Amino acid sequence: MDLRVMLPIFSSVFMAELGDKTQVATVCFTAGGGCGKMEVFLASSLALVLSTFLAVVFGAAVGKLIPPHYLKIGAGVVFLVMGAVFLRQGLSRSDSGLGGAGEAGGGQ
Repeated sequence: MDLRVMLPIFSSVFMAELGDKTQVATVCFTAGGGCGKMEVFLASSLALVLSTFLAVVFGAAVGKLIPPHYLKIGAGVVFLVMGAVFLRQGLSRSDSGLGGAGEAGGGQ
């Protein structure tokens, strides 16, 4: 293992995950109080390890078929589409009164 290779990968993934929907979901599960911190940590960690494993396997296979430049463009498009879908879902839930900000404090 070459630390000169691993450090930039670690840094990139770490920075990309900060504030990502994975982190937001983890914060929500922890703040909800329905689960213990260790349960949330272990479940979130295992999910991240599995999704990373699948990305490495998929990336190795697809990287042999599609040039990296096109993969980056495709990933960007998928990211934008997913963001638009999640934004639309969030706005429709807030419009229907589910999870709106004014529910818990009587509009204070």
